[in-house]
Amino acid sequence: MALWELSLLLLAILVVGGLVWMSQKSFSGGLPHRKKGSTAHRTTGNRQSAQQSEDMEAAEEVIPPLHTSPEEKTEEHTTVKYHESPQIPLTYGDTRIVAVARDPYWLFVYWEINETTKEDVRRRHGPNAWESARPVLKVYDTTNLYFFDSRDAVEIQINDFANNWYIHTAQPNHTYIIELGRILTDGTYIFIARSNMVTTPRDDISEIVDLEWLTPTEYEKRFYRKYGVDIYGSPSFVEGMAEHIKKEEENISSPLNW
Repeated sequence: MALWELSLLLLAILVVGGLVWMSQKSFSGGLPHRKKGSTAHRTTGNRQSAQQSEDMEAAEEVIPPLHTSPEEKTEEHTTVKYHESPQIPLTYGDTRIVAVARDPYWLFVYWEINETTKEDVRRRHGPNAWESARPVLKVYDTTNLYFFDSRDAVEIQINDFANNWYIHTAQPNHTYIIELGRILTDGTYIFIARSNMVTTPRDDISEIVDLEWLTPTEYEKRFYRKYGVDIYGSPSFVEGMAEHIKKEEENISSPLNW
């Protein structure tokens, strides 16, 4: 074969190889521009999407909402707090005064006056009677006396803004009654309410010295025998207890009237 024929054959081989290489490159370069998916790929994607949807629905059913507005939180907290600690009313709609002994030298009184009482004062003494009258407390010393026999009263000026007062009596072991009233401009006294009787405690030892106190065991034995309850034990113990109780009944200075 001549040299020129070999050269021509080599050139043809190069041309065919170049064409094949260019066709392969063009085919591989067009792949990224194609849509995702063959049928198998699309089927797998659809299955994954369906699974994700099912997971989201299950999460919505199980997991409670995480975000709550501040208004809802405040309302819920306020409701729980109200049910756990109800408010105590300031007044009960009554007209009354209550006295309590704080110690041997002081009393404490508190009161409330309802609108019905105020309207009754205005009806009987004039439309401005309540506002023009001044409130007072009268302290009656009723020690060893009936209330209406007591003329020993101390008048204390108070104000319309107060609903309680401390009273210094300086008298231990005394009994008092506190009266709430109002004094009109002409000096007329209007009764509003009267307290309970209250006695201040002693500030020294008792003056009663002739009492003999039984021990709990002796007291129980005497009580049981009085009502026919047997004292269980050995015969000598029962006989000794009966003798002891008999002597106690003879020697006691303040006999018990069972």
